[in-house]
Amino acid sequence: MVQNPPENMPRITPYLLYADVESALAWLSKAFGFCERLRIPGPDGKLTHAEMESGGSVIMMGCPGPGYRNPKQLGQVTQHTYIYVDDVDQH
Repeated sequence: MVQNPPENMPRITPYLLYADVESALAWLSKAFGFCERLRIPGPDGKLTHAEMESGGSVIMMGCPGPGYRNPKQLGQVTQHTYIYVDDVDQH
C-alpha cells in the first residue's frame, strides 16, 4: 500500500504556479530562506516542477505551460492545494 502522505511530505501542501519556476526558486530562497529539495526539468530544459522546504513545511511549484497567465493578467489568484487524506474512498 502506498504511504499517505508520502514520506517527507506534510498532509497539506500548497502548489504555486509560476511562468518562470527557476526565478521563483531563487526569490523564495532569498526572501524566505526556503531550501530547494527537488527540481524537474521538462524536455526543453525549462523547469516544470520544483519543491522547497523550510522548518518542516513544503511548497511545490510548477509551470503549467505556454498558455499560462499569471494572477496579475487574470485579476485573481492561481494555485493548487494538495491535501492527503487517510482513505480517499471513505472520505
